[in-house]
Amino acid sequence: MSMGGPAVLVEMAAAELRSGRAVIVPTDTVYGLAALPENVDLLFELKQRPADKAVAILVARPADAEGLFDPLPTTRRLMESCWPGALTIVQDGCGVRCPDHPLVQALASAVGPIATTSANLSGQPTPDTAAEAAAAFPAVQLVIDGGQLQSPPSTVVEVTEAGLSILRQGAIDVEGIVE
Repeated sequence: MSMGGPAVLVEMAAAELRSGRAVIVPTDTVYGLAALPENVDLLFELKQRPADKAVAILVARPADAEGLFDPLPTTRRLMESCWPGALTIVQDGCGVRCPDHPLVQALASAVGPIATTSANLSGQPTPDTAAEAAAAFPAVQLVIDGGQLQSPPSTVVEVTEAGLSILRQGAIDVEGIVE
């Protein structure tokens, strides 16, 4: 566990990520197991998760998603209406989210987009506390405690030229936004 002000925690987490290690961070929904995208294999290894399951990329601000894909009009509307917030948008095979959490936004501002997945072993429940997340991943050296998190997970939608598909209904109802 780590103590200190938000700027110190961001610096510590950024250093861990830049060193090729994973960290556990609170988000606006659940605790996330995070690494830089070039180290995404570490997340699959730690989670004991099949490599064909996608992870989300967290960005500091909506404009940062445009470096990952060229937003379709529906994607742009969703980004403008729901970000920052609990909506993961999948386009061109890339799932991206701009969380409404100042620590994660500051961390993504410092290091760039962050590959993240829920901080639980594959198939296990998502932990509500930093202590539970830390217990699941004893190899992770930095766990930032954001208190008890019991929000619904993010809604996950896929946007293609053909339209929008809801892959997982979560915190945000997108039905009225894109009609």
